[in-house]
Amino acid sequence: MRILFLLLAVCCFSSVRADVVWSTMFIAARWTSIPAIVAGLLVEIGFVKYFAKVGWIKTIVVTILMNAVSATIGAYLIGILGAIIDIAWLFDFYTKLGMPLFHWTHFLLAYVFAVLVNVCIEGDIIKIMMKLPISKTFRWLFFANAISIGICVICLAIDDSHWISLSEAIGIPIFVMVTYGAYLVCRNFIKRK
Repeated sequence: MRILFLLLAVCCFSSVRADVVWSTMFIAARWTSIPAIVAGLLVEIGFVKYFAKVGWIKTIVVTILMNAVSATIGAYLIGILGAIIDIAWLFDFYTKLGMPLFHWTHFLLAYVFAVLVNVCIEGDIIKIMMKLPISKTFRWLFFANAISIGICVICLAIDDSHWISLSEAIGIPIFVMVTYGAYLVCRNFIKRK
């Protein structure tokens, strides 16, 4: 149910056209998709190995499985969300709201939602396969996905810079990770008092 809610929330934003999950890059046949996918998998393998404290084989299997599931769901989302955005474009909602179709804020929202959807999907896979509840995995899964999806955003800017500049592409993941990290530090500081 949590995943369905997040998917519906993503549908509500016009920013989803800018979603850069791995399946989007692969379907778009970007040359940078394969290195970005490999780099993202290596990042997530490192996080799963370090935080889940399991063997290498189980780490690799779980990481590939959780990313295959999230990429498959992402592939279906691309079609659904693309249709929603095309309908909005057809009725000229963007110009009525005074917004350009591609703005860095769209990429920021799409990035945050892509990270959260991946965390929910991959957290459920880890819960099933490793018996680790999402409450124990959310933080490190968030940072792992923030880095791996950040790699995709940066590759998108390198490959097709007319949508988003490289400085914006680098700044978005850093801004989100620093903001979430500051929230965690403040929350821990308040808990200690």
